[in-house]
Amino acid sequence: MSKTLGLDLGSNSIGWSIFDQDASRLVAAGVRVFPEGVDRDKQGGEVSKNEARRIARGMRRQIFRRANRKRKLCRILVDAGLLPREDVAEVLQLDPYDLRRRALAEKLEPFQIGRAVAHLNQRRGFLSNRKSDKAKEKETKGMLAEISQLQGAVEAAGHKTLGQYLAGLNDQAPSLRVRGRHTRRDMYETEFEAIWAAQQVHYPQLLNDELRSKVHHAIFFQRPLRIPKAMIGTCELETGRRRCPRADRRAQRFRMLQEVNNLRLIDAGGEERSLAPEERSKLIAFLAQYDKRTFDQIREHLGFLETVRFNFERAERKSLAGMPTDKMLSHKDLFGKEWYDRPEEEKNRIVRALLEEEEPVVLQRAVSEWGLSAEQAERLLDADLQPAGYFSYCREAIATLLPHLEAGLPLMTDDNTPCAITMAGYLRPDQREIPRLERLPQPPDLPNPIVRQALHEVRKVVNAIVKEFGRPDRIHIEMAREVKGSLEERKRRLWDNKEREARRDQAAERIREANFKPTREGISRYLLWEEQGGMCIYSGRMISQAQLLGGEADVDHILPKARSLDDSMANKVVCFRSENDKKSDRTPYEWLAGSDPARYEQVCQRARKLGYGKYRKFLQKNVELDDFIHRQLTDTAYIAKAVRQYLQCLVAQPGDILCTKGQLTAELRQAWGLNTILRDDGLNLKNREDHRHHAVDAIVIALTDRSVLQYLAREGAVPPSRPEFRDEVAAVINSINVSHRVQRGIAGALHEETIYGPTEKPGHFAYRKPLESLTPNEVENIRDPEVRAKVLARLKKFGVEPGRGKARIPAEAWKEPLWMNEEKKVPIHKVRLVKRDLTIQPIRNGTAFVKPGSLHHLCIFLLPDGTREAVFVTMIEAARRAAMGAPIIRRTHPECEGAEFVMSLSRGEMVLANWKGQERILRFRTAASTQGQIYFVDPLDARPSSEQQSFVAGANTLRARKVTVDPLGRIRWAHD
Repeated sequence: MSKTLGLDLGSNSIGWSIFDQDASRLVAAGVRVFPEGVDRDKQGGEVSKNEARRIARGMRRQIFRRANRKRKLCRILVDAGLLPREDVAEVLQLDPYDLRRRALAEKLEPFQIGRAVAHLNQRRGFLSNRKSDKAKEKETKGMLAEISQLQGAVEAAGHKTLGQYLAGLNDQAPSLRVRGRHTRRDMYETEFEAIWAAQQVHYPQLLNDELRSKVHHAIFFQRPLRIPKAMIGTCELETGRRRCPRADRRAQRFRMLQEVNNLRLIDAGGEERSLAPEERSKLIAFLAQYDKRTFDQIREHLGFLETVRFNFERAERKSLAGMPTDKMLSHKDLFGKEWYDRPEEEKNRIVRALLEEEEPVVLQRAVSEWGLSAEQAERLLDADLQPAGYFSYCREAIATLLPHLEAGLPLMTDDNTPCAITMAGYLRPDQREIPRLERLPQPPDLPNPIVRQALHEVRKVVNAIVKEFGRPDRIHIEMAREVKGSLEERKRRLWDNKEREARRDQAAERIREANFKPTREGISRYLLWEEQGGMCIYSGRMISQAQLLGGEADVDHILPKARSLDDSMANKVVCFRSENDKKSDRTPYEWLAGSDPARYEQVCQRARKLGYGKYRKFLQKNVELDDFIHRQLTDTAYIAKAVRQYLQCLVAQPGDILCTKGQLTAELRQAWGLNTILRDDGLNLKNREDHRHHAVDAIVIALTDRSVLQYLAREGAVPPSRPEFRDEVAAVINSINVSHRVQRGIAGALHEETIYGPTEKPGHFAYRKPLESLTPNEVENIRDPEVRAKVLARLKKFGVEPGRGKARIPAEAWKEPLWMNEEKKVPIHKVRLVKRDLTIQPIRNGTAFVKPGSLHHLCIFLLPDGTREAVFVTMIEAARRAAMGAPIIRRTHPECEGAEFVMSLSRGEMVLANWKGQERILRFRTAASTQGQIYFVDPLDARPSSEQQSFVAGANTLRARKVTVDPLGRIRWAHD
């Protein structure tokens, strides 16, 4: 049996099919659904699954390190006799600001010195870390402005230190809030040195230099910011070598040469060629002086006419990159134009030092070795070397490849023509020997989180297929657009999709205003008309809206569809029907270039405004169907290549794997009548609300090969299927059990963020909340009667009555401070509330309490009286059980010893239920522990969770048995 495996790979689904080519028979098909590799925000953008946890973990580390720093300093001061070992309350009552001021002018007692020094450790000021500050420049800029303003105020008041200034503020207005000000680290270091020097005169033995060094290190030491080497990817060519930073000069020259060598230009006559040697040299020298140059600037510099177009010149591509690092360092405030006169190796060493060495080392070398002044060296540290991130290759590989790129060779080719990779002694990815394996190994660690997640699921599905049906002889893959590309490309695609949808909605509205019914074809026609400025591309005459919608205008394929199989908008224009009839099934070149060259030139001039892709089609002399078929069956996107290489180990030859672009999938699916399998409403459209549509696509993908495309080109129609083919597909599709990945892992927040404190009443807990986020219904829960009365009085002024409906507190209510003691200027910022909640649990050995987070699983028990009860296990309880080495699934009832365990349910698990007299498979989604309700959904339902129909039951009313659905959709009784 010659088997073809078809895979429809999406961001959270895999459709698969096995087709027997010898018997022309569909063997099996299925669908696997899994959580996407990223979370989505409200706008549909990507959010890292670990971002919130990473931020929280960073805050916990910061709090721990601050507390540890305080403990360490306290031990040093106690051992030195500058703080008491016991009874520190009296020392803590001393005003630290007054002590910091007096320490500069008079002798203090040792404990007073310790109190002043310890207070410097409380808030040690902002220390600029240039590398991290660049990433949050907007946030830092405002803070630095406030710091400069404060420094100016200190100097204007004639004070030597920050402590003197803040103590003066207390003198002017007692209890004036002096905290919450942005300060700089060197302000505190200067004050520390001044205090220590002033008091050392009085205590030379006690305040010796050794103790000063220990105390200074305890207060001001800060770990340097470093990116762990383990986080830097390895080179694709040199095993074990770390990738080169993109800001490195050699990486930037590598990229510049790579793009120049791949640059092609199209002249007014339609001829495409590479740059001549002198043009190439001139362009390289031009780019090397700048960070980037636009295509218009390149045309002007090379002396080309405006009619010349470059192959990179598309809507999203406006320029070529140069040498941003050289441009930055040649600034007059840094190295100046003298930078370009330095030897190449010296410039490379300087840039490498800026990227890798610590700031003190860079400062020292900048002055002693590189000839900069102290001011220039300081500015050099602020130089923002761009772009961020890392290149695909290491420095050693770049150095090996650069001479061949300098010689004009392309980096890589798809055939055996010379290229830099092969000339340098490396192998192209398609030349590397891939051992044939019986099963897929662990997938590669790709930077794209969506594809990385999807490949782990591909491994499960494909290995299960191989075990059941044997290794496939051929594999056809189609990847959804939202899976491919870098993060920036996916963001741009998301934005483009939204913008395109908005344009289509606007076009539909304009068509309605013209008293025509908007259709899909009509909207596309209208968008093409707008793109062309309302002009017929072939005649140059204007097309009115009435002519466009009334039938006098046609949509024409620039390259005939029968010969190119290209039905995309990129191959379409709108023109008068009469012009379309004259053109017939010819390319613009075949129609006009020989018979009317002047008119052909005019048509090409008008086409220039449509973008490079369409313009090139007007210049194309030949339509090579084999080239088009090859492009349709070879997705050249980086991600598609990576997936193809990963699956290569299962087949004999590289040509046995096709990554199709999927342009014809919808057309084939419709022509073969497969749309009506899951949707029978007469519209012949794909049913995206049923997960099984991925399997239908996978069947079409398995059958999409060169013979199908050649038939389509030869006959002008989709090859007919066998009469019984649709019924065979329907039988397989209708028998599919969609496999959902079960979520049993302990991941995500273990509990809510609010920390609660115990009260004297069991089950009642206290917590703090800012005034700004207070709701009217919470006011009565304010614990302090005096604070509650003040809040109620303020709300009364704004007409807000607590407990009345869903009233909201206006933001204006808190614009003026709410004083606890107006005379002493003590404001109320937060209030302490009390709530009753029996689900709140202790953490930190009972010193704090939290509300458990999401549900991990629930367990159903059969009680001795014959009833059933659900026990809900939260994520925090599951984590505790795992930490103790106990089974995560709770199999014993927490209160009833005689209860019998029936089954557990984690998110995504399935049950075979008797639902209102009908037996059906249901997927567990979530549960409400307070009401004891268990929510199920249909595993076939592909709609958003908010739109899915819920099947709600209680533990005692649920008549179901747990089943497992493996990656291929096979059902077995669960062991529960």
